[in-house]
Amino acid sequence: MDMFEIIGYDLEIYFRGKYYGSIRMETPDREIMGYSGRREFVLAEDWQYKKKKLKAGTVVMTECIPLCGKLLGSFKEKIQVLESSQVYYNY
Repeated sequence: MDMFEIIGYDLEIYFRGKYYGSIRMETPDREIMGYSGRREFVLAEDWQYKKKKLKAGTVVMTECIPLCGKLLGSFKEKIQVLESSQVYYNY
């Protein structure tokens, strides 16, 4: 059972280790999400995000991130998830 409703996916684009922007998608383009699922991608056409521009043929790193919406389940299940998500530190 998934804990959160998935409302879409972001394809984040990195160039030379810096974040350049993202593209919103309805379905994921890969099985493994997050940092572990990073892939190199060659841009087929010029790409622009705000004031940042990349030319066609540029090799970029992409990472697919799920966008989570509301917490699913009954009220009791939601409370249990929130209680178990807290991290306690021993000093």
